[in-house]
Amino acid sequence: MTRPARLLPLLCLLPLATAAATETTIERDGVTLVYRDATDALDAGMRERIVETFFSTYARQRADFNPAAADAVDIVIDPDYDGVAFVDNKGQATMTINPAWLVERPGDVDLVTHEAMHIVQAYPGYGDGAPVWLTEGIADYARDRYGLDNAASGWALPEAVADDHRYDTGYRVSGAFLKWADTAHPGLVRKLDAALRAGAYTPETWAALTGETVEATWARYAQARAGGQKGQ
Repeated sequence: MTRPARLLPLLCLLPLATAAATETTIERDGVTLVYRDATDALDAGMRERIVETFFSTYARQRADFNPAAADAVDIVIDPDYDGVAFVDNKGQATMTINPAWLVERPGDVDLVTHEAMHIVQAYPGYGDGAPVWLTEGIADYARDRYGLDNAASGWALPEAVADDHRYDTGYRVSGAFLKWADTAHPGLVRKLDAALRAGAYTPETWAALTGETVEATWARYAQARAGGQKGQ
């Protein structure tokens, strides 16, 4: 039976290419995103927020740090994963998210911003040539800088330095330190990121970029924060 011609224009109104109710492909700004949720663990509203956060933050991170970063990304919602989220950059760039985390903490969608930065980073040797504290610190620096609504989850970089904090504590502690250090040495985070991606980072890289050891920069940072200062 021939399909009536009057129905054809309706097909043009579909905004997304959809393979199934739980698999959606979206193309925007030269990036193709495939969103997969095989068990419908997250509702349509959360899916839209995840997709919008990804495109809004990844585009800016990619432009600022690594224009050659992946132009094809998968986001997989996996209820069998018991962490929060992680990125696998081997082969197809894939972000895996534990849906239970977002069901319990629906304001924390900017976790996508942190994970999107890992796709931009694409460092070789995570934990080896690319120290974990610096990799995760840069990702939280990016979440602070590019996040759409960190306040919704109560997420923020710490303003104070606790006794057990070190520059290599990682995540928010290291992210706050990097933000301060980048103010003191403009462009520092981008230069560190480039060295890490090139596999050229060593402990001496920090000193070459700042004129002092990372321990010395941390000491100045801790002293400044003890005095309530946000800059140098």
